Amino acid sequence: MPRSLLQRLVDERVSETFTGSISVALDRAAEKFAREALDDEEFRRSLHELARARAREIMAELKKGNGSRPRSRNAKRAKR
Repeated sequence: MPRSLLQRLVDERVSETFTGSISVALDRAAEKFAREALDDEEFRRSLHELARARAREIMAELKKGNGSRPRSRNAKRAKR
């Protein structure tokens, strides 16, 4: 039996609202986890070292002067 317009509307709105609310809750949880991780001195040090190393890689790419935008690591992985 085909669903009525009202049934489809209810389905759509409940689904969008529910998933939107879940997304907000997940964002809040992820922010909390990130704050907890950043409270760890060793983690912060590792994160800083990783970011600094990546910044150096980007600088080297920029200094090459080839006019292309530095590729992210994800782009390099995708080409493999």
